[in-house]
Amino acid sequence: MVASQNHILRDCGYVLDAENAAETARLMLRDRLVNEAMGGVLPEGVEGLRLESILDLACGPGGWVLETAQGYPWAKVTGIDISETLVQYARAQAQVQGLSNARFEVMDLLEPLPLPDDHFDLINARDLTGLLTPATWPRVLHEAWRICRPGGILRLTEFERPISNGAAFMQLQELTRRAFQRTGRSFPPPSHHLGILPRLAALLREAGCGQIQQRAYVLDFSAGSEAHEALSRGYEVELWLSRPFLLDAGVTTPAEFDALYRRAILEMLDEDFAGLCYILTAWGKKVCPDPDFSERGAASSWPD
Repeated sequence: MVASQNHILRDCGYVLDAENAAETARLMLRDRLVNEAMGGVLPEGVEGLRLESILDLACGPGGWVLETAQGYPWAKVTGIDISETLVQYARAQAQVQGLSNARFEVMDLLEPLPLPDDHFDLINARDLTGLLTPATWPRVLHEAWRICRPGGILRLTEFERPISNGAAFMQLQELTRRAFQRTGRSFPPPSHHLGILPRLAALLREAGCGQIQQRAYVLDFSAGSEAHEALSRGYEVELWLSRPFLLDAGVTTPAEFDALYRRAILEMLDEDFAGLCYILTAWGKKVCPDPDFSERGAASSWPD
């Protein structure tokens, strides 16, 4: 058991199989649902700022980048991800949609990024909880701060585990929370949640951001809601793909998981099912230490 847990901690990667075709479809669908629930890709009032260069960290199959590139055709929108398979998928989608301002590159978020200082007007990151740990969050945000231009925006959007009236569904969420805690992925102290949402503003502040703001959203996937069928289908995929992670973390057995999974699927089909997903976005500006520094920052050496 200890060796298995150390393997998870050492890898510090995505807890699901990101290159699974079902996971790719789930991520694209969830991006669309979350954008709708939040009122767009950038509903927090940053539209008035000059957004010529935008970066999305751990972009996955590129859903947020593609929609942002479509809504901001004058901006150069870049997504980076460690998965070459997902980057190739995102590039194909951009080509099909005719989005010449959408660009995707293979990069490891946990390593120094080969990107110039003071370059991006907006750096976006969504749902990094499944990738980062309390130890790696500051490192990633420090690197994001480096490549963000003075006066530019760092923006984080994260999710807590969903809540519902389904007993088996909630048992699986509790197993996930315990697995995150056991593998060092949740923020202390131990509690009934992952601990990321209360930490977003502090993480941005520690990275060097000022003028920090937050906005909360809720996505209703109760029976009869607009998002019920699509999001329930998404959770069906997410829960199944979490099986290896939960087993490796030692929080459940194959027999227990399989029984809970079957019951949770039936619960989501029940006409009385109720479920909510909580979302928090926090954003702040990169504080420029030198008032004489050009608003655009240093000249970019990153090729167009």
